[in-house]
Formats: sequence, C-alpha cells, structure tokens
Amino acid sequence: MLWGGPGPADLDELPISPSLRAELDDLAAQYDESMNWDYPPDPGPWREARCERFNADVRAALARLRAELGPTWEIEDGFSELHEDPGLDRQLAGPKGFKQV
Repeated sequence: MLWGGPGPADLDELPISPSLRAELDDLAAQYDESMNWDYPPDPGPWREARCERFNADVRAALARLRAELGPTWEIEDGFSELHEDPGLDRQLAGPKGFKQV
C-alpha cells in the first residue's frame, strides 16, 4: 500500500502512468492473496518461490514509481519482503507414512 501523509495515497492523485497505476493495484491485490486471513500468523498459501517473484515485482514497481515521479518526490521504502519457510511443505506433510483421516 502506498501512504501519503496520514493515510493511504490515492493512486488517481499521483502523476503516474495508467499502466503503473494498474500494476500497483495488481500488486496490492496479490499481497492480499498472500495472507492466511483465517489466522494471519500461520503460513499463507504461497511458498518461497512465489514470495520471491512477488518481492522482485514490488522492487521493480518501486523503481518505476521513483522514475515516474522524479526527484521532486520523496519516497520512503518501508516494504518488508514476504518469505515463507522453504521446508513448509515437508513440515505440513507430517511423518513418513502419516495419513490423515
């Protein structure tokens, strides 16, 4: 989410291209999909490879935002990268021979 002043920035108010505006909206929607909304401290639906792709996309969009806004805008990067335990699938599978009923 982009913040401007005391609250979220209105993307329609920023002097950026429509394609960047759409990209930022899409990234916000993707972030919402990364969460376990039933119990946020638990692992989400993404695995580490998907987190890495998302992080790279956010970094690229942030660079594009800086380029489009130019040097007269101050952009503070508070982005915390998403990560998931690479061994999560193994942990969730349970012990060898384990079957859920």
